[in-house]
Parts: sequence; C-alpha cells; structure tokens
Amino acid sequence: MLSQMFSNLSASRIISRPNLKNISRIAASRLQHQLAEIKNEAPNYPPIIDPSDEGQKRHQRQLWYDSIKAMPTAEEKLYELSVQQRVRSTKHVIKDVPNIYTGIHFQNFITRTHLEKDLPDKLKMINVDTELSEIRDVLNEVLYNYYCNAFKHRSPKQLSDFLSEEEPGSSLAKSLIAQCSKKLAVRNEYIMNSTIQHQPRIDSFWWHAGYPSETEDVYEQNLCFQYKDFASFVVRMKEPLSPILNLDHPLCATSEVPDYKYQPEVFDYDTTIRHISSVPGIWPGDEHQFPLILFNTTDKLKDLLSQIKYCDISKIEHSLGVTSSFGYLNAIATYQGFTPFHDLTYPLVAQSVLTNGQDWTFFVYQLNTIAFHSDVDQKDRRNICWSSKKMRLFDTIEDGQVKGINEEVYKVLLKFLLNAPIAKDGLNLRPYLGEDKREKEDAEHMRYFLRKMFSWAPEFDEHLLEVPTWEQIYKDHPEAPPSPYIKRSNASWF
Repeated sequence: MLSQMFSNLSASRIISRPNLKNISRIAASRLQHQLAEIKNEAPNYPPIIDPSDEGQKRHQRQLWYDSIKAMPTAEEKLYELSVQQRVRSTKHVIKDVPNIYTGIHFQNFITRTHLEKDLPDKLKMINVDTELSEIRDVLNEVLYNYYCNAFKHRSPKQLSDFLSEEEPGSSLAKSLIAQCSKKLAVRNEYIMNSTIQHQPRIDSFWWHAGYPSETEDVYEQNLCFQYKDFASFVVRMKEPLSPILNLDHPLCATSEVPDYKYQPEVFDYDTTIRHISSVPGIWPGDEHQFPLILFNTTDKLKDLLSQIKYCDISKIEHSLGVTSSFGYLNAIATYQGFTPFHDLTYPLVAQSVLTNGQDWTFFVYQLNTIAFHSDVDQKDRRNICWSSKKMRLFDTIEDGQVKGINEEVYKVLLKFLLNAPIAKDGLNLRPYLGEDKREKEDAEHMRYFLRKMFSWAPEFDEHLLEVPTWEQIYKDHPEAPPSPYIKRSNASWF
C-alpha cells in the first residue's frame, strides 16, 4: 500500500514538473515577436515542418541540400555529393548513342530536351560574307590537302577509306578551325584567348524523377544517371556564350518533351556502383571553362547502325547531339557551383558539330535546367536543342580533285566562331560559390581524393563483386544442367 502511494506521488511530481526547454523556447519566441513589433518589422518565424515520416525525411534531405549550397567551392560540393551518395547504389551509364534504337527517345526524356529542327535566328543573322571571301581559298586548300595530297598518302585512298577510318573527319575539322581561328583572332580577342582540347573525357551526373516504386522510396523513384563519353575535340574559352532565349520564353517553359517513363533496364543500359563524377575535360580552377564548339564524329553511330536495317538515321544523330551537349553543359554547370539540387540561374549554351568529313550536322544547345529530382523539380523549364539539316561539304573526289564544294558549311563554321560571348551587366556567373577559406593542405587533400574518386580506377574491393565465367555458365545460365556438388565462389554471395 505504501509503495503504491509513493509511486503515485512520484508520478504526479513528474507530470507536474515544467518542461524548461519548452518554456525557454516559448519565452524566446514571445520576446522575438515583441522586439519585431517595436521595430515595426515582420517577425521571423521558424518554418513549419510536416510531422509525417516522409515530411521529416524530406526536411532532413533539405538540410543536406542547404549545407551543399553553403559550401564555397565547387570541389567541396562535388566531394560532398560523391561521398554522401547511397553506398553501392546503382547508376545507369549513359553514352552519346544508346544501345538500342528506342533509347533515343528515352535520352531526350531524361535530359528534358525539346528539339527544334532548324538553327536559331540569332545565328542566321550573323553575316560572314566578308570573312568567307578572305579565307575561302585557304579552306579549299585545306580540303584538297586532306583528301588529295599525294605526299601525305603513300597509296591512293578512296572516299570510302576516309569515311571508314577512326574518327573520320576529325583532322579535317581541326585544320579548318585552326585556319579560321588564325584569320578571326586578329579582330576577336575571345578567339585569341581560346584553347583546343583533344579527346576530352566528359562525365556528368543527375537524378530524374517519375519512376514508380512499390515501396514509394524516394531513392527508387528518382534514378541516378551517369554520363560517360569522349568528344573528338572541343574549343573552350573564358566567358560563356550569350543565351539564345530567356528563361521565361514560352519555348523554354512550355515546349513539348517526350514522355518516356520506362525503366532504364528496358533499353539495355550498363550500370555501375562507383562514385558519381563530373568532369568536363578539365579540373576545377581552369580558366577556360566554357565551350565554344564541341566536335563529335559519326563513328560513334557504327555499333547501333550495325544492329538495325531500317531506321531514321537523323533521329540517331539528333539524339547524339542532344545527349553529348547536355552531358557536357551539365558538367560545366557543376563547376560554376550549380548542382542537381540547386538549379541554374542563367542559361548555358554550347555549339556542337557531328561530322565524318563529308557530311556535317550542326547543333546549338541551351541548358536551362538540371534539377529533375522530385524534391526540387519545378517542372517549369525545358532544355532546347536546335539542329540543322545534314549538310554535305562536297559531292565527290575524282581525278585528284574535290568537286561540288558547298560553301554553306564554311559559313556555319564561321558563324559558330563569330558567335561572341556577350556578358550581361550584373550577371553573377557563380552565385553559389564564395571565397575559398580552406587551408592549403586541406585543399590539396580534398583535391587529391576528389580526383582519385573521379578517376576510372577500380575500387579496392571490386574484384569481390565479379562473378567467375565458369559460374555464369554452370550456375547462372538458364540451360545449365543441375550441379549441386559444384559450390559457388565467395564472390557470388556479396
């Protein structure tokens, strides 16, 4: 009886005991409100958080996004994104050209790109007749020396030999750009200060929402995509190209984008569990971070074209132009401090070319958004890609002569080079970056580990995840005979 009385007494004391923490918070809130009334200011209330489990998880994710936004350097942001990603999570590897034909529509969907089958009016209005008249003979001589120089080629080569070689037309495009740059650099300082990089490695990553999940897990509804490929060469400069359209233009806000919400496994994409990486051919800190012209060659189409007989080749070429431009500009955006959770504040523009030496297709791509994750996606922006029709530089090569030269190709190349970057007054190119206050040793350590993660070296335990060939044949193959006495290796259990 006495024990029950003492227990009731202690319980009543516990219940009646005031919560000092809650009282202090309430008092502080009232004082803040009274101070705001005295100063005639609006009180600053704390945000209202959804008390549900999903609301709490989203709040925690938002705190992480805010911490990334506050980091002053691109290296710190990329390091945080790479390290804090889900361990062993799957990333779907995207190339310029998909493994199957229907993948071209999927890649337009995951990059949220609207395609316009014509070059923008801004480029058409550039008059290059004077420049072409000054350099026409030099460009024709470059063309002749590439295809018909008897001293360069020990044995006569047919046009088909040039078209079937590795990176066809890449050397020709470099020579044409070099000659044009020599002529135009005298009057254009940005061309004088530009640089050419051969076969740059281009990596970039992003998340895309809209995939159904049985568990309603945000990580399964938002898939991670890792772009990996090499360009033939790229011309880089210090300032970005001026946008073709403003972000509030109707084409950027409401243009049609294909809806292709299929799982990536349907299109036979490779997967990886390595760290996500963002490398636009350079490391953070390089002066020449913005693209002028990006070049690709048609040998990238060979694998896909060898699998199909009847297809629209122009759609595959358009998909290559879209994917390569988006992948490159996405990596450039991360070096300016933007991330898949902190969208662009101004458009980024790239000009790209697809060629085999004889046929040329030109693209202009404007990147308006990279925020496709469900936590941050406003769905109010579209990326835009303008594409020219395929243009033939010349008709044929006969009797040591290049016949039927089409000077329109020269004109578009000159227009691409003369599309000068125009800086907008008051535009902050890196609004999410600040002053680097790290110690020199800390910065060097982070730079070392970031580059080690972004390298393509295998993980230290990656060999444990490999399944031996004999096991794939005798255990995993659907027609494998029963073999209960053959034990699996340890690798298959990881």
